Amino acid sequence: MELLVLIICLGLLVGLVVRNKGDNTMDTLSKGCGCMTTFIILLILITLLAIWFTTNPESFNETFST
Repeated sequence: MELLVLIICLGLLVGLVVRNKGDNTMDTLSKGCGCMTTFIILLILITLLAIWFTTNPESFNETFST
């Protein structure tokens, strides 16, 4: 339960940074959770790519060679 409250509070805090003037609490929370979700998905993708290129260095060289 505490984890859910923490996630909602973090979403609200992130939403306060990206909100528009005149947004209500639900708009702010929605924008915050959307930004956090996007950040987490990008972080997972970057981590997976880093692991892939670390374990398969030949694919990294083929992909980024000039």
